[in-house]
Amino acid sequence: MDDLQRPPTPEDEDIKLNFFPDPPPFYKYFTTENLARLKDIEKEAAPENDDTNSSTSKAATKLSAERILALPTELRYLIPPEPPADDAEFHVFGAVESAKGANNLMKNMDYIADQLRFQDVFHDWTYEQLYPSPSTEPSADDPSAQQPTTSNSASLDRQNYLFRFLRSILLSYISLLGIVAANPTSEQKEQKLKDIMTLVANMHALINEYRPHQARQTLIAKMEEQVRKKREEIESVKRIGEKVKEVLAGFGGVDGEDKPSNGGEETLEDGTRAREEDRQRVQRGMWDAINEVVG
Repeated sequence: MDDLQRPPTPEDEDIKLNFFPDPPPFYKYFTTENLARLKDIEKEAAPENDDTNSSTSKAATKLSAERILALPTELRYLIPPEPPADDAEFHVFGAVESAKGANNLMKNMDYIADQLRFQDVFHDWTYEQLYPSPSTEPSADDPSAQQPTTSNSASLDRQNYLFRFLRSILLSYISLLGIVAANPTSEQKEQKLKDIMTLVANMHALINEYRPHQARQTLIAKMEEQVRKKREEIESVKRIGEKVKEVLAGFGGVDGEDKPSNGGEETLEDGTRAREEDRQRVQRGMWDAINEVVG
């Protein structure tokens, strides 16, 4: 209760005003003087016949680990860490990842196989890929594999394989019905179910390979929608500008109307009163137009 009643302090004001976290404290070490000092240290550590002395983009490779640890604190912050290797693993939100990516498909298929085995459905089912792998590339060490093959991701006709798998599933299902009708306990029934499971898993894997294309098309659709909305806003602004010009022209016409020059009782004649009423009607119309423009 005492904390609620105490007056606000400058620290409380800072907490309320800082909507974003402050930058890391070592950003102040990235100065021109420190960069020049680090460059001089690199030149001293590099061999005399090294042609890369003038390059400043290889700071982490020019100094050994002992020399880096011996540097002052403000200079060690200027040396970026080594990028992880392709096969190096690290944890992201508790999941193990690698720089080259993880084969989540095989992990998912292994998990499905374990679940089928645990639920006593299939004891020995394993995923078998029935189409060329799009990630297969010719080896640089093999001189006979210099030409691109049909395994290339761009040349793989996924639609053709999907239709093939679909037809195979339909035929396998019809065959399964015949087997069950003849002998419900036949061993061929389990094998046919495994074949259907393998075909479905391959279709699922091929459909997932359309994810990058789906992401690109979604981004294109979003950008086209933004362009359409911007054009509509521009057209709306143009229409409002025309209305404003008409309203301003109407004001000028009202101000420029001929005023009665006669005085006395002649100003109260019917013709003068009619012009005054017309003037008021025009003014009301212009005010209505302004309200419409302002919204």
